[in-house]
Amino acid sequence: MKQGKGLIIAFFVTLAALFGCDTIDCTLDNTVVMRCSFFKDGNAVQLHDLLTITANDTNIVLLNSQRDASYIKLSLSYFNTEDTLVFHVTGDRYELTDTLWIKKTSYNHFESPDCPVNMFHHITEVRSTHMYIDSVTITQPDVNFAEHENLQIHFYSSAD
Repeated sequence: MKQGKGLIIAFFVTLAALFGCDTIDCTLDNTVVMRCSFFKDGNAVQLHDLLTITANDTNIVLLNSQRDASYIKLSLSYFNTEDTLVFHVTGDRYELTDTLWIKKTSYNHFESPDCPVNMFHHITEVRSTHMYIDSVTITQPDVNFAEHENLQIHFYSSAD
């Protein structure tokens, strides 16, 4: 009889544990970055020059001395409506600086009370000073967890 009661109690404890547990279903890859691909003459290219990107009017380096890149991933600010990125490009015989302004709206992305809140962005406009960058095309304005291309940065033909 004692064995029967113990078995019934064990059954209900197991049942309560199964239905009482909450699974945390947070996204494992929860980094929000903007992906920018490089183009020249309409074709995807690998940028062989040395590239450093800083946030305007700060000492914050967003990308440090990247070489041989066909794309980059950058974080965007949470609360600014426009991010200003300064591209420092060093080639064999030149050093150029180009500025990229990215207008965007940002909004909270909430999955569940167990997960941290993330900030997603929607790019509305991009412009540059056109020193090294010929033009910028917004290919996917939504910056979120997806690993898709958000911007195509087109360089002048004389640039490598």
